[in-house]
Formats: sequence, C-alpha cells, structure tokens
Amino acid sequence: MPPITVIKALVKEITVASNCLPLSIQQGSKNDKIWSVLNADAGETAHETFNKRFDALFAEDCRDSAGRLHHIRRGKLGMGFVCSYLSQIDWDDGFPLDLVEIKLKRLAEELKVLR
Repeated sequence: MPPITVIKALVKEITVASNCLPLSIQQGSKNDKIWSVLNADAGETAHETFNKRFDALFAEDCRDSAGRLHHIRRGKLGMGFVCSYLSQIDWDDGFPLDLVEIKLKRLAEELKVLR
C-alpha cells in the first residue's frame, strides 16, 4: 500500500495539470456531470463517496471512442471542483490507498495527455 504522501503528491499533480488544460477543453458548468456527481448524496463513508464519484466520472468505461475520459472540463466548475474535493479528503480515514492510487493515476495520466 502506498504511503499517504504518494496520494497527496498525485492530488497535487492533478491540481497542477488541471490548471494547465488547453482552451480546447470545454469549460465546466453546472450542467456537466462533474457538478451533478460531486453534489450528489455522500455515501456512508468517505471512501464509499470517493469511489462512487470517481467511478461515475473517471472509470475506464468513461472513455469516448478516441479513448479519452469524456467528463474532463476546465475551470472552477470542472477540474477545479474535482481538485477542491480531493484536497478536502482525509486520506487517513480508512481508504484502501492502493486502489485510490490507481484511480488518481488514471486521471493524472489523462490530464498529461490533454495538456
């Protein structure tokens, strides 16, 4: 299991990459899936909430025909909202960090490609 420092480094990497998305990526809005998923009811635990939200937005089956994750959006209501959510999570609260790492790496890699 990776240490929490690895998870925090991935969150930072996602945040930096999100701030550098090109203008070709749509601006986020309250009509997008990011907004609706992150404002949906929380699960019974922080991990359940994270897992449910990330699976809805960034799972392998959330790719378009070109292989890109199709819920990536720029700005405060897009990836900014995702980064804000990630920065508020207490990763010490019973998270299986090995699974979290896989999900965060998937998103970080996608953001690298899009930049």
